[in-house]
Amino acid sequence: MRTNTVRNATLVIVPMLCLISPSQGEDRPADNATQGFVYIATNQPGGNHIIQFNRKSDGSLIRMGEPVSTGGNGGTGNGVGPLDPLGSQDSLVLTNAGSLIIVVNAGSNSLSTLRAGNSGVSLISVVSSNGVFPNSVAIREDLVYVLNAHGTPNISGYRLTSSGTLVAISGSARNLPGAASAKPHDIRFSPDGDRLLVTDEGNRQIDVFDLNDSGIVTGMSTNPSAGSGPFGFNFARNNELVVTEANTGSASSYRLTALNALQVLSPVVADGQAATCWISFTASKRLGFASNTGSGDLSVYRVTDNGTLNLVDPIAASIPGSAPIDSAFSDDGRFLYVDDSAMGRILEFEAHEASLLFLGAVTGLPQTIQGIGAQ
Repeated sequence: MRTNTVRNATLVIVPMLCLISPSQGEDRPADNATQGFVYIATNQPGGNHIIQFNRKSDGSLIRMGEPVSTGGNGGTGNGVGPLDPLGSQDSLVLTNAGSLIIVVNAGSNSLSTLRAGNSGVSLISVVSSNGVFPNSVAIREDLVYVLNAHGTPNISGYRLTSSGTLVAISGSARNLPGAASAKPHDIRFSPDGDRLLVTDEGNRQIDVFDLNDSGIVTGMSTNPSAGSGPFGFNFARNNELVVTEANTGSASSYRLTALNALQVLSPVVADGQAATCWISFTASKRLGFASNTGSGDLSVYRVTDNGTLNLVDPIAASIPGSAPIDSAFSDDGRFLYVDDSAMGRILEFEAHEASLLFLGAVTGLPQTIQGIGAQ
C-alpha cells in the first residue's frame, strides 16, 4: 500500500498541489521533530488494519511502518453509504495515555485492542462485540462499551485489563429502546462516567443509560432530538452536550440533568451545509469543528458561557472534491486531522482559533478508511 503526502507550499488552499512520496523523504526543517502520533483504521472488508503516522511539529504526517492487522474485518456498504462506511463517530478510540487503541471490526462483529507508541502498533486481543456490526466505542478508565448498530441494535460492556485485553461484563448487553427502528451512530460516556449516551437517528432520539459501579445498566431514558438525524456528539467546556444533526445540517446543545433528561439550550443551529455528522472540539472545548460530508467542508461552532451555540463560520474550510467524515485534534489542539474515505486520504489542518489553515493531505489510502485518533 503506497501512501503519498500532498503538501501545499504556500499554506493556502489552491488547486495546484505537489505530490511527495514519504518513502523518498521530504525536505523539512531539521528541528521538525515528532510531537505525537495519528492512527487510522483501514476498515477493509478483507482485513481491517491500523496505520500509524508520526505527527511532526509542523503538523505534517509521516507514515510509520506497515499496516498492522486488527485480527478482524472492516465493514462497508452497511453504514450510511460509500462516503461513510460505518455510519458512526468514535469507531477508533485511544486510551487517555494514548498507549492503547480500541477499534471496531464491523465486518466480523468484533472489537480489537492494540498497543501503540514509539515502537509502533501491535495486536493484543480480539473479542466478540456481542452483537452485529459494531460501529462505535466508548471508554472511561477501565470500562469500555461498544455500540452494535445492526441486527437488534444493542450496547455491550467490557473491562480493560492492565495487559490491554478486554473482558466481557456478564449481563451488560442491553438492547436499544425502539430497537426495531433504531439507527444508532455514536456512543460516549457522560463526563462523570456514570452514564452512557447513544444517538439514534432512526427514532430521532438520544438514549441515556444509567450505570452502577459494576458497569451494568440499571436504568434508561430517551430524549427527543432537537434536530433530525442525530449523529455524532461531544461534550463542551462546561459539560454541555453538543450533537450534530445530519438531516438538518445543524447542531444542537443540551444540558444533561441529574434525572437523565436533556435540557435543550440551543435547538437546531443550522450551518447551511449538507450532512453535518461529526464534531471535534479544540483543547479548550470552546470551539467545535463539524464535518459536512455532503458539501465537502467544515463548519465551526462556539459554545458560550451559558452553553448556547453560535455558528462562527459555516465554511471554515472547503477542499474541492472532498467528503470529510470523522476527525481528531492533536493533544495540544493545534492540528485537526480528518478522514476523507471517498478519496482515500487524511486532510491536515492547523487551527487558529476559529479558522483552519489547510496544510495538505496524506493520499493513497484505502477508500474504506474510517476511525481516527490523534495525540
